[in-house]
Formats: sequence, C-alpha cells, structure tokens
Amino acid sequence: MHAEQMLLILCGGVSDMTLRPVFLLRASSVSALLASTVISAGSLHAAPAKAGKTAHPVQSQPHHKAPRIQQDPEEIRVSAERPLAGGLMKRQHAPEATNSISALAIQQRGAASSPLQIAASLPGVNFGSSDAYGLSVRNNISVRGLDSTEMGWTIEGAPGVDQAYYWPYTETWADNENISDITLIAGTSRINDPVQTASGGEMIESVRDPSHKRGGLVDYSYGSFRGQRIFGRLESGDIGQTGIRVMASYSRTASDNFTGPGRNTRDHADFKLVKEWADRAKTSLFISYSNWNNARLAPFTLAAWEKANKAGDNFSAGTYAGTYIPGQTTNYWKAYVYTRRNVLMSWQNEVSLSDTLRLHVVPYFHWSLVDSPGQTTINSNAFYWGDQKVNPGLSTTSTPAMIHSNQAEYATGVNAYVQYDPTRHNHLIAGYWYDHWNIEQSGGLTPLSANGGSPNATGRYVLRSPLGAIYAGTHFQESSQTNEFYVSDTQGFFGDRVKATFGLKTMLYYLSGTNEIPGGPYHFSSAFTQPMPRFALSWQVNHALQVYLNATTNTRAPVPISTFPTTYSVSTGKVTQAGNPGAKPEYAIGEEIGLRYYGAFHFDMALFNMNLTNHQLVALTYLNGAPVQQAISAGGETIRGVTAEIASKPFHGFSPYANAQYLHTTIDNNLAVNGDLLPTKGKTMVASPKFMANIGVNYTHGPFFANLAFKWVDSQYSTFMNDQSMPAYKTVDLGLGYHLPRISVFTKPTIRLNLSNLSNVSYLSSIASIQTNARPVTGIYGTKIAASTPSYYLSAPFSAMVTVGSEF
Repeated sequence: MHAEQMLLILCGGVSDMTLRPVFLLRASSVSALLASTVISAGSLHAAPAKAGKTAHPVQSQPHHKAPRIQQDPEEIRVSAERPLAGGLMKRQHAPEATNSISALAIQQRGAASSPLQIAASLPGVNFGSSDAYGLSVRNNISVRGLDSTEMGWTIEGAPGVDQAYYWPYTETWADNENISDITLIAGTSRINDPVQTASGGEMIESVRDPSHKRGGLVDYSYGSFRGQRIFGRLESGDIGQTGIRVMASYSRTASDNFTGPGRNTRDHADFKLVKEWADRAKTSLFISYSNWNNARLAPFTLAAWEKANKAGDNFSAGTYAGTYIPGQTTNYWKAYVYTRRNVLMSWQNEVSLSDTLRLHVVPYFHWSLVDSPGQTTINSNAFYWGDQKVNPGLSTTSTPAMIHSNQAEYATGVNAYVQYDPTRHNHLIAGYWYDHWNIEQSGGLTPLSANGGSPNATGRYVLRSPLGAIYAGTHFQESSQTNEFYVSDTQGFFGDRVKATFGLKTMLYYLSGTNEIPGGPYHFSSAFTQPMPRFALSWQVNHALQVYLNATTNTRAPVPISTFPTTYSVSTGKVTQAGNPGAKPEYAIGEEIGLRYYGAFHFDMALFNMNLTNHQLVALTYLNGAPVQQAISAGGETIRGVTAEIASKPFHGFSPYANAQYLHTTIDNNLAVNGDLLPTKGKTMVASPKFMANIGVNYTHGPFFANLAFKWVDSQYSTFMNDQSMPAYKTVDLGLGYHLPRISVFTKPTIRLNLSNLSNVSYLSSIASIQTNARPVTGIYGTKIAASTPSYYLSAPFSAMVTVGSEF
C-alpha cells in the first residue's frame, strides 16, 4: 500500500511553530514506511506513537471531524523528513529521556534477534546475551544501572512482565516482522501505563495493525550453529464494509548452542484483529502464543573463564555434560532445559465521546507455564519435605534426580482512562488500573532413568506422599492485587510553546500466599500504599530546539517469588530462604534536564539524578540444584550521569548515528551480612558501567542497504565491595541487504545477511550472580566475612544468518 493512500488529512491541525505542512494521521504502520514518525504533544503522560495503526484509504471513508485531543496516545504527526540512521532515532517531544527504534530499523536486524537485542543499541542500555538468535534465557538488561526487574514493560497497552520474578521475557511477546516500534523511557514511565516495576524506566513495544490490503509475508533464515527460522503472515485486508481486518502469523526458530550440547527451539504465533468506526472508535485484539525450550549454558566464574579463554577449547570444559553415565554424571544437560509456554492477550478500545473527550479501555490476560529444572541427588536416608524427614520410597539410597521449579501463573486486569481537553491549551488524563495475579510454584523431584531421562520434563510426575502432597523443598501459592489511580494535567502557555504538567499516581498493593510444605508459617501477606507525584516543564524555544526538566517518583514492589515464601533444603531440612513479609517496596526519586535539537542534524541530551531507597537486585542462585532468581536488598543508592544521542540526515546514502552515556553510581549504605555490616558505603553499585557508547552508520542506495554498529561497554563491578569486576568489551555487527525486483506474486523480495560479533571477540556478556565480596573482609563490627565468587554468562561468538523473504 502506498504511503500517500494512507494519509487522512485533517484540516486545522498545523502548529504555528511548524515550518512545513504536517498531517495528523491515525496510523501506526506508517512508521514502517516513514521513519520520521514522532510522538505527539510532549507531556509527561503522552504515550508514544503506536506504529501499527493504519488509516483507511481516504476514498473509502466518509469524512468525520477528528477530536482535538492533543494528548491522544494514538495520534501521530508525520513530516516529510527522511528517516534518520535507518530509524534508530525518532523525533521526540515528551519532557523526559525517550528513545525509539522504528520498524524500518527492526526489519534490517537479524530476523531471529530478540527485542532486547534490538534495543541494545538505544542510549544507556547495557545488554548481554549468550545467544545470537533470541533463544537463550541467559541474558540481562539494565538501564542507568537498574536491571530489568526495575523497569516497566508494556506490550500493546498491557503489562508484559512475568510477575513472579519481574522478568519481561520479551521473546514471547511478538515476532520481529510484526513489531512496529520499540520505545525506551529511561528513569521513569508514562503515568497512564499499567506498570508496577518502573522505578528504573519503561520499555514499550507496539505491534503493527493488519494491512488494508489482502496479502502477507514469508521469509526463511539460515545461519551459524544450524540456526534456522521460518516465518509466515497472512492478512485479510479490509473485510467488505465491516471495518474489520485481521492478520495472523507463525514462526519457528531453532539453533544449537555455540558450545556444549543442546538445541534450542521457539514456536510462536501472533494474531491481531482491528475494527474501526471511522474516526470515532477503534478496537483491536492482540493474542500471542509461545512455546520456548532453551538448553541453558552453565555460568562461568572469572577464573574459569580466563582459563578457558586461554585454552581455546570453545569453553567446552565448563559446559553441561553431553552424555549421561549413571552414578557419575552430576550435570547432565537434559536436566537443565528451560521450558516456557506463554499466552498474552490485549484488547484495546478507544472511543471518542466528543471532540474533547476520549475513553481508553484495555482489558488483558497473561498465562504462563514454566519449568526451570536442574540436577540433584535424592538420599533416602536424608531426604526432607520442608523441615520433616521422609522416606521417598525409592529402591536405592542415593538416586540421581531432576529437581523442578514449576510455575503455573496467570494475570488478568484492565486499564481504563479518559483524556479530556477542557480548553484548547489544557489537557487532562485520569484513569484506574486493576491487576490480579496468581501463581502456584513447586520444586518437586523426578528420578532420572539409566540414560538420564526424566518421566516428565515439566514435573507432572513428581514424587508425592501417600496423601498426594508433593515432596519438595519449595511449594507455595501466591496472589496479588494491584490498584493504581492516576491523574495528570498539562497546561500550555504562550501558544503552547511552554507546557507544565502535574501528575499523581497512587499504587495500592496487596499480596497474600500460603506455604504448602511443613515448617514455616502457613499464611503470609504484605501490603503497602505508595503515592507517586511528578512534574514536568518543557519549552519549545523554536521549531528546532526544545528544553525540558522533570521530577518524577516511581516504585517497585518486592519480587514476590524470592521475597515472601519460605523454602527449605531437601537434603538437610534447613531454611534456604526465610519469607520476609515486611519487605518494603523500592522507591525512586529522579530529576532530569534535557535538550533536543532537530535541525541540520538531530541531537538529544539528558542529565539525570536519581535516589533509590530499599534498592533491590535480582541474581542467579541455585535452590536444591535448580537455577532460580534470588532477590538481594542493597539499601540506598545515588545515580547520576548524562546520556547523549546524535544522528544526521542521509548524505549520499550515509546516515551516521551515535550515542553515549556516562554513569556515576554510589552505594549509600553499609550492607548487612551475617549480623555485621560490610563497609560498602561510597562504593560503586554493581552492574553499572561508567561509560557506554554505540556508533553506527546506515547506508541506502537504490535497492541496496547496509548498517554497521559498534558497541563499547566499560567494566562493571560484580561485588558490592568492588573487589571483582566483569571486563570491558567491544563488539561490531554488520548487516547487508538488497531489494530484488518483483517476482510473480512476490511483490517485494529481499535478501539480507546479518553478521553478529564480526570480530569474534570472546567476552563475558553479563553478571549472573552478584556477590557481596570476592575476598575475605572484616565487617565493621569485627566479623570475618568469607569470600564468595561471582559468576557470569558467556557471550555469543561470531554468527551469520541469511534471510530471504518477500511480501505477496
């Protein structure tokens, strides 16, 4: 469909500060064609453009006067500018550090790349992965030193986070071909989004709307490590005069681990239905399903990594065992395969009640079934169910077994808000979000067979008592209810050149649960109420220059699965995690001063300051042999720094792009360890590299396109005492592509080659387990605090993937 066919021109929408005609448009898929999409009406609560919305062709729709709501999250302004750096930098207006990647840039990346791998090029994003194809759970992301559990995550207006660990698992949301926009708001979140973890920022993903034209897309990819991917999408086009259009897609991705045994697979399906009533109402239903199996890689200590790196054996000495020998093998790879099934549904509804009043209602549903297993040994003479010693009824006294971490969970909720323009220069948002979440988690055991197999890889046939109770060291049920009320008002002055926004969000959080094993308290609960005020001021100096400042507050509830339940060792019956219902939520107060210039080149810079209390980190640990996430309380922290982004308009086909961040973090408290205090006050926070930079260039000439990206990440501490760090690293990625002429029904055939880690650098990608101190330390009160060893995830080596595909 041609871009000019998609424009719905609405008279009277041109700002007095605009130097060229600007069209108001209800279309989010336009950003895939015109990467100059910009977020409308900068205010603290304005939502970024949804790049998947497409207007009906002008000739097929009767004319209706569009509402004059300038804060409309669905409204996009499109100018005649050409895309900057292949869609890596969009023009922004919101008075907060906001960065986006358009569909154009996403389409040029590797077809199998995960959304987090794509977002790694955004300013201030610290990301590492053990896999080039988005199939590994061995990846971590942080922004301004705050990890993924301290960020809000939304997909199509619904929360995307797994509320057990606050981990996003964005790989299960949508396929790359269906993603129209990825937006990062660093340090805060939009006030009208359903997030409960956004003390460190928010990542927003939008899915393209179905096309008005019937057709589809197919592509096939093949690459290193027997990497393969197929993708197909069908589009109904406009179905008669109903205003309905539908798209559905399926993909399968698979690859071997780059070292050690195991093959990883991911089956994924997306479905989206859109119904429009001219300009007055729109509803869209998005459903996705994923079935993900990951043969995980073992983490490495720094010493083991250095030794393996010198040996040059592709780290094979530190991987899980590829064959099983009864009585000898204690780390068989099949006992560590992570499985995840995931369903996500979002039903977005937007109704214009009048020219000045609009209603948004988004019900959603999220379901997942997870198993994160490991290998252990059952000793019939010393086997515990909670704190009670039992006889599991095995024929041998020592039996190898798979220990599970099964999680069955679901979340339902609705987010509803109104947007109201009482005057031409005043814009109000008021809304309410409700969420109910429930989980049942158990750590049951299944004995391994003579060949290392398990009766059931999802833990269905675990050992049970005569009355049917699961023999385990951990078994609990939790449910939470989140209520959030929010209101925000933006007032414009001097012809809207100056805008001031005042907002308030209040979270009411309640969690309750039961321990289903003998020992600890049967019932536990936690509750808090947290108001979160915010303020922003922006000044549009002229068409090219904007200055803004803001002061925001955000909170994050304690991680449910690793904070409140009580768990036990199955071999000793001792407590491995004492439930802490008194844990307080993390609270963040942040300030920013920013400047944006959009002229001969585009430049965006933000200076930021943030103070955290009850700072909580998440790190890898092993619970009875199963790898799970552990919550760490780190007290207070101060974060300061500056982020800058720059890009030029295309010059002879070349579009250079660069961003950088300087980060200074300080631990504000001494850390409590073993009844003493570790002298950590004034130390640098873990996983917080002082410097990061991305430099890239896009090239487009006729049917040919290419992109080159360089990333540098400084060293980062892995202990609170700053006595061990993960080394700095540099990587280079390259992409090449060519648009072929039409071939029969294939209207836009394309071939592209994506090369990751072009120089094949061996490096550690991220910190797996954070520790207090890597060397023995004497506490402030004289206690000898023993050393503990951090571990790290391996990086993905050089990989290449070729993709051939076309629209039809």
